[in-house]
Amino acid sequence: MESHSENEHGPTAAREALEALSSDRGRIGDRVTAETFWAAPSQGLGAAFIIGAPAAGLAGAWWPIILGLGIFIGVELLFRQRSGLSITLPAGPRGIWLLVALTVIVTGSFVTSIIFALFGLTGWVIAVAAVAGVMTTFIVMAYDRTFAAEVRLAG
Repeated sequence: MESHSENEHGPTAAREALEALSSDRGRIGDRVTAETFWAAPSQGLGAAFIIGAPAAGLAGAWWPIILGLGIFIGVELLFRQRSGLSITLPAGPRGIWLLVALTVIVTGSFVTSIIFALFGLTGWVIAVAAVAGVMTTFIVMAYDRTFAAEVRLAG
């Protein structure tokens, strides 16, 4: 049985809906990258504190770790408040690979700093922490740009 009512969801309505979705994706991408200028260096600093913690010795290592974790939590809360977004998963495959790279670099750097600390090479622990902090900053910047691009192209 056919309906003879007018079709309210014709090609024009579909086109308008797709344009609205595209516009929303663009705004989400803009919101993510608008916070990169402060969030990425902050996360790099947090990573540097955690990776450099072994330089403080066994008894003192907890303070830089707590400070680094506090920075990560603070960045996340401030990002959510300023952008209105909560990012829980990468938007695509490039984002996943950047997160894998970040995990490998941070974990490898932390293990390396522990080894240096065990041999009493505190200066090297600080150097590894500084390099890993800078690398974290750049990877987070790349991740934000990638996330924005993948959200804009999603669909």
